[in-house]
Amino acid sequence: MAHRMGVGGDIVATIQFKRGDEYLAKIARLEAELKDEVLGEAIFGAAGIVADEIRESLDRVPTDESFGTPDQPNVGPKKRQLEGLMQSLGIASMQDDGTGYLNVKIGFDGYNDIETQRWPDGQPNQMVARSVESGTTWMKKNPFVRKAVTASRKRALEYMKDSVDRSIEEIMEGD
Repeated sequence: MAHRMGVGGDIVATIQFKRGDEYLAKIARLEAELKDEVLGEAIFGAAGIVADEIRESLDRVPTDESFGTPDQPNVGPKKRQLEGLMQSLGIASMQDDGTGYLNVKIGFDGYNDIETQRWPDGQPNQMVARSVESGTTWMKKNPFVRKAVTASRKRALEYMKDSVDRSIEEIMEGD
């Protein structure tokens, strides 16, 4: 690093890189690969940590085969409803929201196998998950998602940081 006098007596620092073109090429590669490879790997890895924690939390939700009422609500969903949630838990593909943020959603897809008059093709798993998470007039709440997110947040953030740092280091070293 060299110093020189600038306009008005200010000291201006100049940094010179040997093999500057090679360094700039690595920076350009980093920029091109950053969004999809580096960030995608970090985001999906962190989402996997959270999804695994949700699965473990869901496994601790009690089941109740009785018919709940407002006076005596069930302690949890029916076993088949819980199985439907376990089978349908997944991570959606990564989306760019247009403002520079990349997002993935963890959630429940499809329908379980409990057919009713209102749900002849089975109950929507998203509806069942909301009912279990927040409770209803006939079922006590079991906030399994909230607990899982709280329990895994630090690990997921640490994973993303480590993953991005490792990927950038590999790119800067030339793979």
